[in-house]
Amino acid sequence: MKRIFSIIMCALAAYSVSGAEIVQKVELKNGSVLEGYIQSQDGSSKMTVHTEKALIIVNSNNADVFDRQVKYNLLDQAWKDWAAEHDAFSGTGDNRILTLNEVSFKEDLNDSVMVDTAVNLKGMNFERYLIKGMHSANNVKVLERGVTVKYLELTPNSYVVAWSDIKAIRSDRRQKTALSGINRIYELKNGRTYEGQYAGETDNSLSLYMDNGMVQSFKSNDVVKYTFRPINPNQDIFEQSPLVDIIRTVRGAVVRGIILEQNYASKKDSENLFLIQTSSGAIQTIKVSEIAELRKEENPKYAPKFDLMLNNGDVVINRKPVNFVKVVEEDDVLVLDSIGKMALKTDASGKAQITVEYRLDDNAGLEAFQLVKVTETKVKKQMIYSFSYKDLVNAVTHAIKIETSVNKTTKAEYELYRKGVYALYDAKKKRAIPFIVQ
Repeated sequence: MKRIFSIIMCALAAYSVSGAEIVQKVELKNGSVLEGYIQSQDGSSKMTVHTEKALIIVNSNNADVFDRQVKYNLLDQAWKDWAAEHDAFSGTGDNRILTLNEVSFKEDLNDSVMVDTAVNLKGMNFERYLIKGMHSANNVKVLERGVTVKYLELTPNSYVVAWSDIKAIRSDRRQKTALSGINRIYELKNGRTYEGQYAGETDNSLSLYMDNGMVQSFKSNDVVKYTFRPINPNQDIFEQSPLVDIIRTVRGAVVRGIILEQNYASKKDSENLFLIQTSSGAIQTIKVSEIAELRKEENPKYAPKFDLMLNNGDVVINRKPVNFVKVVEEDDVLVLDSIGKMALKTDASGKAQITVEYRLDDNAGLEAFQLVKVTETKVKKQMIYSFSYKDLVNAVTHAIKIETSVNKTTKAEYELYRKGVYALYDAKKKRAIPFIVQ
């Protein structure tokens, strides 16, 4: 049972295709690659893979391929992006056309395996399953035809595959800017533990991406315990996992949540267990022998965080570059030499969300700026923008949240409810970042 269920717990190096999450690449022995996630698995040798992108290879010349020319404005964004990257359009501008295909596999009448019984289908490999199931694919891009049919699919689909079809399952390394996600901790028979991001597995091995840039691999049978840990202590585990786990027991009970641990220390499934945390925070223990099926679904609470890689001295507001202006002291008033053109809009409730990100190595982890409302005064037909030292004492808006990432980027979040001109004042260097709330 350990081998059957270990593979579905892979996590998590998500990236996007058409807005959907891909957490696994299932590489098949015939060269096909299914990109998405393993959606379900029971006690059999087969599993269902939900794909957002797939490269399908079938070694058969018994297929019909039909061409269809699609105008640019009728294409999904995924195909527009792919065609632009691979110079696959014909024509120019809005008159560009991409040739897509329909593929239909025909049954070989000389093949003794019939398609009318589930018994016969059960033992088929991936290619034979596609052909015998009279599989057809629409809106795909055929990359090779002849004795081999190879096509690219960029729309969601589901494929049934067996362990015997699979060469390896892989996951991409998290981006360096990722501030959330799930790490996996492997405990070995010898008592050693290793923590890293899931990298992949084969029929007899497991591997992790380590922080030092290396990949650490293990024999599957040497790993007796899997623990799953969210990497961001300031986020709930549900916000860091793109998928939720669903366990159906042999008694028909269904438990939804995030699996925290798989323990295979015993040789008996009745003594091995899973720990799963539900959305309420409760943690349930389920014996491996009680598990009938594992499923995964997209997680509506997933809220990944990504950092900015900044050089020392860089500052951005709402991920937009800023300009500093000089601040001149006149008596107890601080005057800005201009207010620039940065404008931020309020939402329907009248609130403006201000996120300031910066790397100032001498102020790491500190609120480096004072956010103050600017007074507008007209003097001799010229508008003067200023604030006073009294304002800096009594009228500063403080950050509601401030944190510094592992990349030394400090993020300060503010909320403003009044329209007008504001400034982030750097008292050390007598300069400010002005902006307008509209």
